[in-house]
Amino acid sequence: MRVAVIAGARPQFVKAAALLPALRARHEVLFVHTGQHFDPRMVEAHYAGLSIGPPDFRLRLRAHDRAPRLAEMVAGLTQLLEEHPVDRVLALGDADSAVAAAVAASFREIPVGHVEAGARSGERDLPEERNRILVDEASDLFFCATEAHARNLEGREGVHVTGDVMADMLLARKDSLPRERGEYGVLTLHRAGTADDPAAVARVLEAVGTAGCRVFFPRHPRTRVDRLPPNVGEMPPLPYLDFLGLVSGAKFAMTDSGGLQKEAYLLGVPCITLRGATEWGETVDCGWNVLTGTDRGRIEAALKKLPRGRKHPPLYGDGHAAERIAALLAT
Repeated sequence: MRVAVIAGARPQFVKAAALLPALRARHEVLFVHTGQHFDPRMVEAHYAGLSIGPPDFRLRLRAHDRAPRLAEMVAGLTQLLEEHPVDRVLALGDADSAVAAAVAASFREIPVGHVEAGARSGERDLPEERNRILVDEASDLFFCATEAHARNLEGREGVHVTGDVMADMLLARKDSLPRERGEYGVLTLHRAGTADDPAAVARVLEAVGTAGCRVFFPRHPRTRVDRLPPNVGEMPPLPYLDFLGLVSGAKFAMTDSGGLQKEAYLLGVPCITLRGATEWGETVDCGWNVLTGTDRGRIEAALKKLPRGRKHPPLYGDGHAAERIAALLAT
């Protein structure tokens, strides 16, 4: 089978790095970079650390605003899939590139498999939530990270619980991660609902200023910050494995990201999530994650009593999700 793996945002390249070796062992693979993340710090820095090599094709986008950029991705992928036919397209996660992949594939009447299918937080105002729903509607194969995600697709055919491909990547490298010394926390902010709201960013940073330890802040290029508390050190975005090493030694992780909630759990690090809901509710149920939104009082209360569950079950599989997906495609 000839399979197109389409990625364009930072988390998608991590998923691709887990998938590509397993897929290439069974299938002919076309690896495409949509150009969604054009800042080298967000993409190219990953290639060396993740050993995925450069993509076979990369779109050159001109637009920076979301709607025209998405339109460019759809047009470029539609033409690419016409010139280089494949048997199936894999759409990864919930980024705009996943929507573009699913729409372009549907235009070319190519079946779509959704990796990380069925994830839902219930926050229909979030672009990522709408993207998940759109991609699932265009797909015929659903590769779910958890049983809970599979239940969100109840009644559909082609639903498989494979485990999480990002967990594959972390579990395979967990023991060799570089580690920072000392007591510290890690903060990330990138979702539009947080990063584009100066008042929300200010509330979060004011609360982080009370953490009682230094806090590393790898700042996403989109996140605007006027002033940092003395204990918060801004950093450029880190290569993925360096970032995991930083998180692995942290006292806590604080984030509005979906991926970091999982990563913190897998590394045994308490997580404070700056949202009112999550697509990874298992981490909350196990006591390792607490939802605070951007309310300063709730964040400060969570910092005083960090979440740390008594049990740590293997929520996201055994590190072989990519192999299961490759095998399912073969059948």
